Parts: sequence; C-alpha cells; structure tokens
Amino acid sequence: MKRTNILSGITLGLMLMFGMANASAAITPETLSGESQTILGEYQITELAPETIQNATFRVFQLDYKNGNGTVTIYLNERSKCREYIVRSNVMEVQYTCNKQGFGASNVNSKYSIYPPQINDMFLSQEALAYQQKITEGEISIEKALGLIACYYPSLLKNIQNIATLN
Repeated sequence: MKRTNILSGITLGLMLMFGMANASAAITPETLSGESQTILGEYQITELAPETIQNATFRVFQLDYKNGNGTVTIYLNERSKCREYIVRSNVMEVQYTCNKQGFGASNVNSKYSIYPPQINDMFLSQEALAYQQKITEGEISIEKALGLIACYYPSLLKNIQNIATLN
C-alpha cells in the first residue's frame, strides 16, 4: 500500500512537472530563423501579440535581419480560403497572399494600406513586385510563407541599402 502511494505520488509529480513545462513552452513566442540569401544575412521572425485592424484580428510577427537596422512587421490575416500577409516597414508596405492558386506578392489592399501610393512607390520596385506575383504553386504552411517573405522581401526595395533607413 505504501509502495503504491509513493509510486502514485511520483507519477503525479512528474505529470505536473511536464504539464507546467509544456504550458510555459506554449506561452514562449516561437522564433523562426534562417539565411535570407541577401546582403541582409540571417533573419529572425518572432510572433508578437495579435492586433485588431479594421475589425479583423491579425497575428503579428516581427522580422529582423542580422545586417539590417530596421524592423519589419508582418500582419497575418487568416481567412477561410486565403491567408494575407501585410509586410510593413517604416517606408513601404506590400502584401503576400497564399491560397489554392499559390503564394505571391501584390500591392496592399487599400482597406489596410497606411502609406500613400507615391510614398510606397519611392521604395518599392514595381519590376520586382511583378516578378514576385507568383512565387510558389498551391498553398504552403505559415512557417514556409514567413521564411519566403524574409528571403524575397528585401529584393522589393529599389535599393536594398535602404533597409538601414527602415528604423
């Protein structure tokens, strides 16, 4: 009887320990990282607290580059048949969309745009934007989309050196 109580106590203690470890891991923001294959070098993406914009709740991610001085914010709007990623720095914004047809870049939906088109056009390469209209075929995971954004977004700048001014 004593042996059963001791084993039950140890088992319960272990279950509580693992449960608390799993709960604290769920609270810790997940970080994605990789190599951007640009002069900006390695990137790191961290999830932040969600935000509500125009009555829609967005997941928010912060994108930082090892060789960049500015931070880029990615707003993810998850809809039933489509995911929209609004990628915004202090000087320009662009939207990546993922649906059954594929994943690619476009101008930001005017409903969510905060920059006047003439300001955005000063930094955004329309040629690169046209090239990125379809990066992949079919739907991809959120993690893969964020990684592709980190790698492709810098080439949208007319002058990649401008990333230093995104502060």
